[in-house]
Amino acid sequence: MEMTLPNTERKAVDATALAQALSTFGLLYGSRDALHGAVADAADEADAVRKFIRREKPHLLASYDLDALVAMVLAARQGNLSAPASIEQYDPA
Repeated sequence: MEMTLPNTERKAVDATALAQALSTFGLLYGSRDALHGAVADAADEADAVRKFIRREKPHLLASYDLDALVAMVLAARQGNLSAPASIEQYDPA
């Protein structure tokens, strides 16, 4: 009798691709390092985006559905969309 272990391997999460997608919606500004923390312990890309939004942008949850935000970001990631780097570098001070 052969025993099989459950598949506990996680899919690799591409932090760079998620950063590009998040920047498309202006969600990455000031939180690039936090994204790497969310990615580090995420099961997949959707989980990483959920964790990131809950930790870094919780104010959005008062107006937007978390699953809708995750779907938007993942759609942008699939489309390789990104905002220009200059948007993140803007400092109003």
